[in-house]
Amino acid sequence: MAPRLSADTRQAQLDRLADTPLDLIVIGGGITGAGIAWEAALRGLRVALFERGDFASGTSSKSSKLLHGGLRYLEQAEIKLVFESLAERNRLFHDAPHVAHKLPFLFPIFAGGPTKSYVIGPGLWLYDVLSAISSLKETKWHERLSPQEALEEAPALRRNGLRRVYRYMDGLTEDARLVIETIKSAVAAGA
Repeated sequence: MAPRLSADTRQAQLDRLADTPLDLIVIGGGITGAGIAWEAALRGLRVALFERGDFASGTSSKSSKLLHGGLRYLEQAEIKLVFESLAERNRLFHDAPHVAHKLPFLFPIFAGGPTKSYVIGPGLWLYDVLSAISSLKETKWHERLSPQEALEEAPALRRNGLRRVYRYMDGLTEDARLVIETIKSAVAAGA
């Protein structure tokens, strides 16, 4: 049985590595490396994960921390990409609610602005439908707010020319915690 991941078991992990032939060595302890190590261990491979610094201290620690489906990619008709991103986001909401939280976003439309509500409204419907296909339970449908409702929710929003506002849902993650949880799962699976 693999030792649990902790500073106290580090030496046991290193000792175990010295006597274990490996199928895979993953270099880089961010979310990608952690996910690869976990997936490989689940598939029965003997795997070790190495990180030069601390887990989640590189690129993973510099992320926006947003969990989103890529609303802007709908404009380029990247439907498959948006669907996959929303499915992953919804999976995190369901499987890891302690590190993935729903977060409402406001999308204001201003008179004379570059974004038109006749584009955003249908785009948000498509975004919600793609989300619902992967998980109806995790989907919160967008809403159209009046300027007054939006200003009550976000008083710092510019008032001049505000025509309407859409509220839609994406998410936020505790990225370093997500990496550590993934590594712990990899260790539990034998990495």
